[in-house]
Amino acid sequence: MKLKKIGLVLMSMILVFVMLPGMLSAAKLSLRVELNGERIIFPDAQPYVDKNNRVQVPVRFVSEALGAKVGWKNKTQEVTIELDGTKLVLTIGKKAYKINESTKLMDTAALRKSNRTFVPLRFVSEGLGAKVKWDSANYTVEITTGDGTTASSGETKNDPTKPGSKNFDWDAWEASRSVEGKTEKKTSEGFSFYTNYKSDLVVMDGKYQENHGLIINIIITYGNVGGDNIEAKVKDLESILLQKIDETTVEAVLKYVKQKKAREDELPEKIFKDDTYEVIVQSKSYGDLNVVIGYK
Repeated sequence: MKLKKIGLVLMSMILVFVMLPGMLSAAKLSLRVELNGERIIFPDAQPYVDKNNRVQVPVRFVSEALGAKVGWKNKTQEVTIELDGTKLVLTIGKKAYKINESTKLMDTAALRKSNRTFVPLRFVSEGLGAKVKWDSANYTVEITTGDGTTASSGETKNDPTKPGSKNFDWDAWEASRSVEGKTEKKTSEGFSFYTNYKSDLVVMDGKYQENHGLIINIIITYGNVGGDNIEAKVKDLESILLQKIDETTVEAVLKYVKQKKAREDELPEKIFKDDTYEVIVQSKSYGDLNVVIGYK
């Protein structure tokens, strides 16, 4: 009996050690959504995988990225999505939905979360004629529209410099993506940064204007699939701030930033200043944390 128990314990330990590397690797990944090869940035409400293993995205994504017209009927709790003659009607909490006059059934449902409307990405995208592919190794949803265009750029698949076009050089494209270590850093008013860091920190050029003083906006995301490495994000944030901002001010900023430990935590707007710059930190409950750098 003793030998049997020892054997079971040993088997359990072996299984843990075999599975651990994969588990640790998955924990570092966050959910990504790409449209025609370009990563979509969600500045506030983040996509997530629901209990039915379906990716839910804020309906705002559908209107802005896919270029669809989105409507909301509060009385009936219906979301309407229209694009190029196709109309989808989804009801919050209901699996049945309509594409034009046909009624279809999903294995999940649209929902309201933190005062946001979320819709199942695959059913909506495919209902509008797009193709959806799930890359499980990289936790990435890849969406391809029929003509290879995005609402913001209008670029087509006939352009050989764009992902998905004929004779497109995928190796060259991958090498040029805005991920830490793959491209040269961008600069804005003396600050150097990448657009996307391996920690999943996101940095946007503020397109500095003298009357506003905005230089860059740094976003720390929370609630990603597989967990958040907030410590790594804060470290990347620190490396950006210390390039130009007084060390004492940076320490105060980081101390305040670290008070948000989970997505539901709220940080009221707080402004930190040194002799030249001001740093504005703010995060709503169930939102991402924004760190804006500008001139005083």
